Amino acid sequence: MDTIELAERTSRAWALMLYLMGAMLLLSELCGMILLRRDFVDGFWLGVALVCALTLLPWRRWLKPNSALNKVLEDEVVREQRRMSCTAGFWASLVAALVTAPFAHDAMIGGYDVARIVATAGLFAAMISFATLELRAAR
Repeated sequence: MDTIELAERTSRAWALMLYLMGAMLLLSELCGMILLRRDFVDGFWLGVALVCALTLLPWRRWLKPNSALNKVLEDEVVREQRRMSCTAGFWASLVAALVTAPFAHDAMIGGYDVARIVATAGLFAAMISFATLELRAAR
């Protein structure tokens, strides 16, 4: 297997992992808001959110910049896709903040819940966007 095939396989696996992490983030947020209001669920959501935020960073380029596989996986196209997905996450978090602001103003939703909704919307949109762009590029 050459470097290109290995990069395509790694890219598909990375996109699948981003989809799964995004689903876990959304499910933990829904579980924390609707079903369970426990410290464990809040801590689990925070841990998943931190891991999701860290997956959007270019770790491969930082840790092994001279690797042949990482040069293929972290090219200009991937950098542009990462930028576009982070932009999508920004707009999703802005929309979530504007939608939840009236509910927080009337004390229907607490400030902590608003922060969780905004962070979840931004991270979920960025991760799903990046995973979709990765899958399109791998074809």
